[in-house]
Amino acid sequence: FRRVLFRSQDQKLTLFHANWSFCSQMVRVALFELNVNFNEQHIRLCDQYAEGENLDKNFLSLNPLATVPVMKFDNEIIVNSTTIIKELNKRFQGNLHEYVDNSFVKQTTITEGDKFASTIGTIIPVFSAPLIEFMVRKLPFKSIMKIFFKHPRKDRKFIFLSMYFFGVAKKFPNIAIKKFVDEILKFEEKLSEDNTYFTNKFSHIDINMMCVFNRLEDLKLGKTIETSKTPLLLKYWNNLKKRESYQRGILNYYTDKEHNVIKDFYKDSPSPYLELILDEIAKRN
Repeated sequence: FRRVLFRSQDQKLTLFHANWSFCSQMVRVALFELNVNFNEQHIRLCDQYAEGENLDKNFLSLNPLATVPVMKFDNEIIVNSTTIIKELNKRFQGNLHEYVDNSFVKQTTITEGDKFASTIGTIIPVFSAPLIEFMVRKLPFKSIMKIFFKHPRKDRKFIFLSMYFFGVAKKFPNIAIKKFVDEILKFEEKLSEDNTYFTNKFSHIDINMMCVFNRLEDLKLGKTIETSKTPLLLKYWNNLKKRESYQRGILNYYTDKEHNVIKDFYKDSPSPYLELILDEIAKRN
């Protein structure tokens, strides 16, 4: 266990998370924003590491769905980033949900039951699919067999096995391009020159969008919000990057593993989907 120290508190918190996990990033940012003490345990996910620790018995006893993040409050287990952040905000009297549109929180993260590529949050895994496949195909065969026999989610099991044996992910992002452009242009319309954040105060929505924009940078798609049609989005992103929680909850958790995978996959080239997205933006009135 690693321990991160902030303000004193009576409750013992442990975060089970993964460094590059989109939803783990959200919870870490919330913890740093709320200045909360927590222990943490990094889980080596089955799509990135041969160990596949999220499929081990001990972790499945915490979350039978085999996903991160998981928060343990004393002996209480809470899963799902949105639920965890709401609970943190409640327990530590934060203001992350003041003036928040909960429907928009849902749209900007990965929510169980939501169809992929249906919201800006669920578009991120679709755009990430080729990079995930790159990692999956580097796993030893015994790790793939572990996924086959132990992964509790049939949908994820099918996706990972399809990636490993058939290399299916290359076309995934194409199904999300038009919807992604729809979503970022709608988001642009919701912003104003006067707003530093989505509303007057930093909130749960801003946490989620910080992670969305950061993942676009990882995927070499950051320029999609640097167009003449998205000036307020770019200003908004620049404001989010100035938060201390961005450095401490996201960037500080990147290791050589994450940096090298991104470098090896892209080889200093832009994303092959960048021009397709920019062309789609250019078409819009």
